[in-house]
This record gives sequence, structure tokens and C-alpha cells, in this order.
Amino acid sequence: MTTDEVEYCAGQLRQGDRDRWLCALFAPERGRPAVLALGAFNLELARIRDFVREPHMALIRLHWWRETVAECAAGTPRRHPVATALARLLADRPAIAPSLQEMIDAREKDIEEVPFVARADLLAYADGTGGALARATILALDDAAGPRAEAAALALGRGWALAGLLRAVVPLARLRRCPVPAQSLARHGIDPEAWFAGRAGAAAAAVAAEIARDATTSFAGTGRRDLAAAGLALGGLAVLGRAHLRRLARAGNDPFAPGLAQPTPGDALRLAWARIAQRW
Repeated sequence: MTTDEVEYCAGQLRQGDRDRWLCALFAPERGRPAVLALGAFNLELARIRDFVREPHMALIRLHWWRETVAECAAGTPRRHPVATALARLLADRPAIAPSLQEMIDAREKDIEEVPFVARADLLAYADGTGGALARATILALDDAAGPRAEAAALALGRGWALAGLLRAVVPLARLRRCPVPAQSLARHGIDPEAWFAGRAGAAAAAVAAEIARDATTSFAGTGRRDLAAAGLALGGLAVLGRAHLRRLARAGNDPFAPGLAQPTPGDALRLAWARIAQRW
């Protein structure tokens, strides 16, 4: 990738996804441009629903990226810094392309005005967003990545996506969006309007604790040896994700507790220590 493409992707992540940007700084130097390109692509998809309010226009933008990825795989990228960076990556790692299309498909859920129905729907979304991105990352960084490495990356990405949704509960509620499946809300007697208003009380903590347990279980399934080639590019997400889950637990699992949407204090130091100790 050219210096301009790498700097563009890094700048986008630094402004729009600080956690991934920090983890990219600790990524293996050889693979850092790939990590930045994949992170910037994920950010482009995640921002569509925030920046494009009309659902049909958002779907058109999502389809634009679907066509763009196909053209990148064919070696004829559109004139966009992220697209040209992806084209260079796919020229060397064509096996990544299906994961990128999976990420696009999963983001259609962001545009729909229909909540998750069951836990399985939430987990499928986490797999298609964070999981697919993590799988693409290990494929980009590990020449010998096999099924074990892909499964470990998927589990880590799922955990990160779930932790991220818990962290985003307040800003999502302002947009009248809820990451908790409708069946879970009903089982705990939570009215959606009470959720959006932040008045679900102990019931909100109960459903958040359920999602946090799924995230913790996912992180536990991420074998460090299987993901060694990615280093903190992926391992750092487990470090930061667990830190957020601990903050949530200290707040009594109340996802509406003040400050939870903000970056966890000391993230850079936490990652630096993880690198020194080689533990995540």
C-alpha cells in the first residue's frame, strides 16, 4: 500500500475508532497496513447508518461498497483510499474477500428498523461484524492460518462486538435502537420505551449481564497460540474488551451508568503491558 493510503486509513481510525487504532499501533509492523485498511473499511460500513438517515439511501451506500469490494477483488478498485488499499490487500490475500462481503451483509441489520428477535440473531450479527473482521485480519497476517486460527479469530471478534454493543447502549438508545433481543426484553419485563429512556433499572442490568457473559465466553475461546501472528492487532481487542466488561461489572452491569460509553482510562498503558507480558 502507498504511504498516502496507509496514512488515510490510520487517520480515519484515529478519529473514528480509537480502540482499533491503538491496537493497530501494536500490530506486527509488516502487517500494520493491512490492519489499518481492514479497520478503515469496517469504519466506513459502521458509519453509514449514522451519516445517512434515509434507509433506502443507506442501502444504496452499502451496495456501493458491495460492488467496490468485488471490483477490488478483480483488481479494478474505485477511486477511494480505502478501496485502493483493499485492492492491494486482496491481490495478495484473495481469501479475505468473502469475509468483507459478510461484513457488508451483516450491516444491513443496522439499516433495518427491526430489533433483534432472539439471542441467536444478536450473536449472528456479532459474528458478521466483529467476527468477520477478525477472521479477515488473521487471514491477512498469518500465511498459514487454518480452521483453528479462523475459529479463534471469529470468537474474539464476536466478544469484541458484543462488548462494543454494551458500551454503545446509551448513544444507541438516543437513536431509538436497542442491542438487546426482543425476547430478552420481554422475558425481563422491559418495555422498549423504558429502555430508550434509560428507565429499565435492575432489569436492564440483568439483560446486560447476559450479553456480557456471552462476550466473556467468546473471549475465553480465543487461543493465543492460534492468533500469535496477529499479536495485539487482535489480542489487544480482547484486552480492551475485558477491561470494558470489568467496568460494566463494577457499575452493577447497568449499561446506562454514566461514562461507560467513554474510552476506558489507561488503554494505551494496558496494551503496552500486555505486549511486555505477552498476555492477553
